[in-house]
Amino acid sequence: MDNSRTWKDKTIDVMSKIAANRYLRAIRDGMAVIIPVTIVGSFFTIVTQLPIPAWTSFIKPYAAGLAIPINFSMGFMAIYAAFAIAGRLAEGYHFDHISTGVVSVMVFLLLAVKPITTTPAAFKALGLKAAATVVPLTNFGAAGLFTAMLAGILTAEVTRICRDHHLVITLPDGVPPAVAASFSALIPATFLIVGAWVIHVGLNFDVNTFLQWVFSPLAYFGRDNLLSVIVPILLTDIVWLFGIHGAALATPIFWPLWYPNLNDNLAAISKGTTAATVPHFMTEQFFQWFVYVGGAGATLSLCILLAFFSKSAYGKTIGKVTIIPGIFNINEPVIFGVPIVMNPYFAIPFVLAPLTMGIITWAATVLHLVSRTVALVPWTLPGPIGALMTTAWDWRAAVLCIINIIVATFIYYPFFKIWDRNQLKAEREAAQADAEKAAQTTVTE
Repeated sequence: MDNSRTWKDKTIDVMSKIAANRYLRAIRDGMAVIIPVTIVGSFFTIVTQLPIPAWTSFIKPYAAGLAIPINFSMGFMAIYAAFAIAGRLAEGYHFDHISTGVVSVMVFLLLAVKPITTTPAAFKALGLKAAATVVPLTNFGAAGLFTAMLAGILTAEVTRICRDHHLVITLPDGVPPAVAASFSALIPATFLIVGAWVIHVGLNFDVNTFLQWVFSPLAYFGRDNLLSVIVPILLTDIVWLFGIHGAALATPIFWPLWYPNLNDNLAAISKGTTAATVPHFMTEQFFQWFVYVGGAGATLSLCILLAFFSKSAYGKTIGKVTIIPGIFNINEPVIFGVPIVMNPYFAIPFVLAPLTMGIITWAATVLHLVSRTVALVPWTLPGPIGALMTTAWDWRAAVLCIINIIVATFIYYPFFKIWDRNQLKAEREAAQADAEKAAQTTVTE
């Protein structure tokens, strides 16, 4: 028993350290910062895909204009990520996050983007009146996320090292803080910008291509295959059972793989492709709206069982408390309230339910029984509504989401019954013990 407890303690310690790693945390929090612009940008996709013929005809002349916000949200997400990741690290180190973020953006641009000067023949083909410098936009989006992460981390760390070794310009106290912060960033910015320029321009080394090659083995788990469904679910849910936030590990690993797929889908939509025939189904939204309904572990189903089928007082109480947050995909109350963490009763369904839902959704998508995800929508929407919107109003997606909830409920049910029966037994024994104690007190008096 002691050895088992020691092993568990060591496992929890290792995973806690990984989840608390400042770089993984900065990547996760930095990526979260770009969610508002990507969601709002996706609304323009949703608007163009309303399944109403009259609306489709009306909106068609404006399709090109409506695609602009999409391009500036998803298409520029690497720039936003470079700024936010560096900023989050800078905040942790307690120095100015604005100047650090700005320097990070320039480092990213120098490492990932190389302007091209068009030839006379090329500019005529493009319809330009004179030769021009063209900036390729490919790496501004999801294709540049790995470089954005590197730029953010590198910028913050070089700045920290310079500060620790007093390689900064310090101005008198009377200088406005914004000006002082800018000058403080000048020396580390010089090192970073010159270094990035030497690497990409001087040495002609493409950092972005190199990083994509380094992480290419991970790319397998971003493809449209069954293993890409299973592995993220196992990683996320198993670590949750130890009390470690699954997204803290999954986000830095899988977002750079899922977002290029969503970008491809949005690009296809902008060219007139329907949500049913876009290239990819392996996106974050696939998991959000068809697998993690109610949160990691598909815990909305457990909340339903607790609220409506519990016989124990504690089960009924925790069900009433958790079902409303669960409907809106907030499941920390049920995970730590039941608790599910380190709970042998619910370990199996917590993993098995989302795994089954993922396989069902994969099969439905492969068989073209449901459209693919083409838009980011707020994660706090109830599952069927989010599924409906993310697939550009495919009613079958909402039905599939409901079917998955029902399947998860059946998977949780036998484990829930055992837990509830034991909980009820414990409550009755406690009540009996209290009654006997009260009776003894009365006799004594």
